[in-house]
Amino acid sequence: MRKNASYKILFLRMLHILFLLFIVTASCLSGQRSACFSLLADIHLSPGTTSELNLRRIVEDINSGETDFVVVAGDISNAGSDEEFIAVKNILDNLQKPLYILPGNHETNWSESGGLTFNKLWGNDRFFFNHDGFTFVGYNTGPFMKMGDGFVKQEDLLWLDRQLKTKIPEGNILISVSHYPLADGLSNWPEVTEILKSSGCRLAFCGHGHRLSIHNFNGIPGIMCRAMVSGNSEVPGYNIINLTNDSVFVYDKIPVIGNGDPVLKLNYLKSDAFSGLGVSPMPDYKINQEYPDRAIIGQWDDSASILSGPCLVDDTILVYGNSAGYIKAIAIRSGKFLWQTRIRGPVYSTPVSSGGVIVLGTVDGEIIGLNPSSGRQLWKVATGRPVMSEGVTEDNCVYIGGGDRSFYKIDAKTGKINWQFPGVSGLMQGKPVIAGSSVIFGAWDTYLYCLDKNSGTLRWKWSNGKSQKLYSPGNIYPVCSCGKVFIVAPDRYMTALDIMTGKEIWRTNRHQVRESIGESGDGALVFAKLMNDTLIAVSARDIFPKTEWKVNAGFGYEHNPCPLTCNGRRVIAATRNGVLIALDTETGNIIWKYKAGNSSVNKVVTDSNLTCWFTLTSGRIMGIK
Repeated sequence: MRKNASYKILFLRMLHILFLLFIVTASCLSGQRSACFSLLADIHLSPGTTSELNLRRIVEDINSGETDFVVVAGDISNAGSDEEFIAVKNILDNLQKPLYILPGNHETNWSESGGLTFNKLWGNDRFFFNHDGFTFVGYNTGPFMKMGDGFVKQEDLLWLDRQLKTKIPEGNILISVSHYPLADGLSNWPEVTEILKSSGCRLAFCGHGHRLSIHNFNGIPGIMCRAMVSGNSEVPGYNIINLTNDSVFVYDKIPVIGNGDPVLKLNYLKSDAFSGLGVSPMPDYKINQEYPDRAIIGQWDDSASILSGPCLVDDTILVYGNSAGYIKAIAIRSGKFLWQTRIRGPVYSTPVSSGGVIVLGTVDGEIIGLNPSSGRQLWKVATGRPVMSEGVTEDNCVYIGGGDRSFYKIDAKTGKINWQFPGVSGLMQGKPVIAGSSVIFGAWDTYLYCLDKNSGTLRWKWSNGKSQKLYSPGNIYPVCSCGKVFIVAPDRYMTALDIMTGKEIWRTNRHQVRESIGESGDGALVFAKLMNDTLIAVSARDIFPKTEWKVNAGFGYEHNPCPLTCNGRRVIAATRNGVLIALDTETGNIIWKYKAGNSSVNKVVTDSNLTCWFTLTSGRIMGIK
């Protein structure tokens, strides 16, 4: 009897196994899919604050739940510091489920390592994986080491296109993840969405907006997810995403509390569920028809993105660096590339020319000197940390901020360090200015510094009085005239200081300035680009902020830190969406406009023939007159 009972039990178990196999097989044949994952975005962690406790609570909650994996869609930090990255990593390492993580603009805009620390800690800044009939692709949307629109680098676009064309299993449903929404605010969103649509992308998740909402990303249904702490609430949370063959269910998950009902349901196969939502307008180049007299002197398109400005050598050679780590030189007259030199990591530092040598910084922690005719490296100064600032030259010497929080004076011909000032406590990212016997520069530590240019000793330093480092004069080009140094900074104040003492002469937030400033050829006027449509000219002579003219130039919302450049009697402003605007320096009258692309203009320089040479983040190098 016992033997018969054992056979009966074995038989029932076999029937049960066969039944499960039948269910699985039927599910596969019918194409049924499901995926459940946790999605975090906009964590904004600062060590020693409640944000650490909040993230720990969320990790514990995820570990106790039943989601399959975790996706983090950027802005894990507040100020992009290595300390913040390490604090986040230590907490996320406690996850008991697979993690797929992307940087956001807070990681790429202010990163003290130029993005290297993020990649070192998590292996990459993009991902691609398959899960139960779904393919997930995530990519970095920038911006890169400056304010401006988000941007997917050219090499990442190529990677995205290649992955989607060759590595998606047949029948899989493609899901996109990014930090920025695939819309206005990401300057090359048309290219990104076309690549995704060509591979049948069904859904796109993003962060950045801190609120749960549905979007139409050029025909792709989009879901913006909540921040760790959203709105006025102090209660941390995240989203749980349930995907099926045709629908997505989004849950607002608070630690310890159950999922509840979905707060968002969407059939992503039915276009009427999202097609009524607004789509960002396509880039418009009609402005070039309104001002048709611009002559294109030269135009080249790199296969990688360009994150810094160009350097002119004797009006004959144009030197620039790209995001793939190549420094390149173009012979302007022939239009041919003279040479290219490879370094490690992207180039953020704008090259400068002095004493027959090209000088720039690298994210590998060096200041290097190159031969402008061959690209051969002549010397290097090791700083140990990424160098992303631009130097200023005088008498065959270069003054430049190093990645080791030291400011240097270097002989451009030999690479010899004339002096080193180690007293800076923040990243230096902008360009210094020389005024008489002083050299003045800013840093992401709230301070503006003034050193004796001959000895490197500190003369004075000034702070805006704000403890928030993101308001620092960290990525600025100071202007000196009439015994004053003028700056505009992210605190949206324009400030005039006495060059000799560093004391405030005046300071105003009457105009919504940011980080774009310039001066007239005679030094009588200081120009600034405002954050909405407007350019101003302020008197450099007066002891109060006297506005000489104010012009609505019609460029819309604007936060690209490209400095203003004087070109004869014209001041040239450049925007986040590739528009250059020339105004009369004395009257402010608009002379011409030109749209060169749809990404940020990095910097404009002019030659002796008044040709404007500039680079765009998209990888374009151009000269117009």
